[in-house]
Amino acid sequence: MPISVVICSIDAAKFARASANYGARLADAPHEIVGIHDAKSLAEGYTRGFARAQGEIVVFSHDDVTIASGDFAGALRRALAAVDIVGIAGTTRVVSAFWPAAGHPYLRGWVTVPMRDGGYWVNIYGIDAPVSTGLQGIDGCLFAARREVVAKVGFDAATFDAFHGYDLDFSFSAHRAGFRLGTSAEIVAIHASTGIYDDAWKVYAERFEAKHRDALTAGFTPAPWQLARIRIGDPGTIAAQFPVARLVEISAKLR
Repeated sequence: MPISVVICSIDAAKFARASANYGARLADAPHEIVGIHDAKSLAEGYTRGFARAQGEIVVFSHDDVTIASGDFAGALRRALAAVDIVGIAGTTRVVSAFWPAAGHPYLRGWVTVPMRDGGYWVNIYGIDAPVSTGLQGIDGCLFAARREVVAKVGFDAATFDAFHGYDLDFSFSAHRAGFRLGTSAEIVAIHASTGIYDDAWKVYAERFEAKHRDALTAGFTPAPWQLARIRIGDPGTIAAQFPVARLVEISAKLR
């Protein structure tokens, strides 16, 4: 099953690094890298990237994501045998435009982020299986879907015409349309960003909540939430240090 990776990037160096990383991780699988370098928004750029993509599995990735797991193609295929869209972090209950807002026990996934001093935080939201199912929303730094799902759901470039909100809108819209969402604990990813929740983000949060108000839980009081945060020094050891069994064990303490 061919795999397409769609990356929107205006930074040639970042795009080159991301392309090389995905190329190496998918070396044993038929694949292509589709670059969009003049996106008006991520929804608009991903729409054009998808139109060019030929794969039956389509990966949508930020240009500052690094895959650190070996069998990336296998992990994608195993996950997409169980769900229609797979990410690395998300929630089984969407209550607002901030996907982790519901807190535990609804959070799933894990992601590693670099620190300014050269170390790394392994951030674990919650893992209950190699592929966690039953999600309603997925974080947009990295997600993949079967081609026919993207064709049916699409990205709302009219409402989300900048760089916020497109991801949760896409995944929650897919959930509302009856598609199955999940996260894969087998995908080890480093994301060189912690997100920006500024005034621009708030504009698109309001748009998301206006669009989906009828599906959000009225009067829901989010639980306090936390993640397991473990510091490591060498990103090359992430996969070895955090097999799925250990992630499940750590996650159990969060609930």
